[in-house]
Amino acid sequence: MTGGPSAIIFDLDDTLAATSPLWKRAETELLASLGRNWEPKLARQYKGMNALDVAATIHRILEPEESKEECQKRMREALFRSFEEGPLEPMPGAIGAVRMCSDVAPLALASGSPLPLIRIVLERLEFPPVFQVLISSESVAKGKPFPDVFLSAANHLRVPPESCLVVEDSLIGARAAKAARMKCFLVPSPASQECAEAHTFPSLSDITRDDVRAAFAAGGPTTRTS
Repeated sequence: MTGGPSAIIFDLDDTLAATSPLWKRAETELLASLGRNWEPKLARQYKGMNALDVAATIHRILEPEESKEECQKRMREALFRSFEEGPLEPMPGAIGAVRMCSDVAPLALASGSPLPLIRIVLERLEFPPVFQVLISSESVAKGKPFPDVFLSAANHLRVPPESCLVVEDSLIGARAAKAARMKCFLVPSPASQECAEAHTFPSLSDITRDDVRAAFAAGGPTTRTS
């Protein structure tokens, strides 16, 4: 394939919208209810997962008296409160990148956030209505780093996975894209870093049409780190 992707799939949290403070607030609330403090070392183990998997990971590591299901309920409720009450801002270059990519290929959004929150973020931040598919990893069998949510997005768009480009911020998301046999651009959030599974860019503003098309040419685009 030399003409570019058949579809481009964006992550939402910390890729298009700066939601890490909102997630941290919900995680902190859950952990406090379990008698623990929020810690970066713990957070790195679930960065990029959906709310249910975040709570399941916390439950597995901490082994609290509360059931996994109770932890998941608390986490999801706290996340909805956080998104409804907290400030929302787009990531640098996000709206421009979405507009640019929509001129290249059909777009999907595949996120760990619950679907109602995905819609709230897109509406409040006034993203252009160009996403043909919105999907939460809560609706598939396994969330990231498993490929299910990306494969579901490709299936809804009726394109082969290997012709898709994923735009992500987390290592877990990049690994999910690789497992789905998709190309991946990584724009790392502060909690993330470069990885071998993706071409890394400093920000969404640095991604060009040529980069998108070149991802499917021999060798792919040159990784930009400055």
